[in-house]
Amino acid sequence: MYFERPLVRAYVDETGDRGLSSRSSRYFGMVAVVVADEDDSGLRRAIAECRRRLSVPAGKPLHWTEHVKRYPRRQFVASQLAAVPGAVLNIVLVEKAAVAERISDQVAFYNFVAGRVLEQVLDTADQWPGGRRDLVITFGHVRGFRHEETLAWFEKLRVSDSADAPWDLLRGRPAFLGPGQLDGLQAADQYCGMLRAGLEADEFGGFEAHHLLAVRPQIRYPDGFEGTVLPGTMAAYPWWPEDGL
Repeated sequence: MYFERPLVRAYVDETGDRGLSSRSSRYFGMVAVVVADEDDSGLRRAIAECRRRLSVPAGKPLHWTEHVKRYPRRQFVASQLAAVPGAVLNIVLVEKAAVAERISDQVAFYNFVAGRVLEQVLDTADQWPGGRRDLVITFGHVRGFRHEETLAWFEKLRVSDSADAPWDLLRGRPAFLGPGQLDGLQAADQYCGMLRAGLEADEFGGFEAHHLLAVRPQIRYPDGFEGTVLPGTMAAYPWWPEDGL
């Protein structure tokens, strides 16, 4: 099949858990990194350099929680990804306390966030500099999760009368793959790590937001950060910019 429009590629990973109990994480969110097809090689080179400098074994995915634990390593990874040409970030963050009365099922919760990310990325493709582009999107596979239900949710959004997203740009079905299968998913894992480091207090009550702020220029302006949170949540962080992310 021939497609007239050029292509963007999006890679999505998650941060936090989907649990809704008092023992679960405060937030659940997803980060999508979007690059033009011709710039995908630049993203792959950045991940290859991170893997090389951090001595990640061949055949093993680069993971923030495993390979990027120390501050100097986090600085290095952030600097490499911040320099990727044309990379655009979309972030959807949900504070569970803000939706506790509306969502009680973990599958529905995941699908809701994934759907919001997909619609954001479709908007990104629609507004791409130089003209609209088709979208190929890949989510990180969640072990044991029924991703067919996620695809069914996406289809429900697509046919909804209230859907405003440009679904005509979606090329093929969204895929769900392991991080070792695509460098872009490993990049999304790193961005999720930066977000989490900025949101979770350390043992002394401090926050490590330097890395997230280093890639802040890549966040799509003005709608690339979508936070479903309680009033005052984000402003309470000492590092939170006055004009938001």
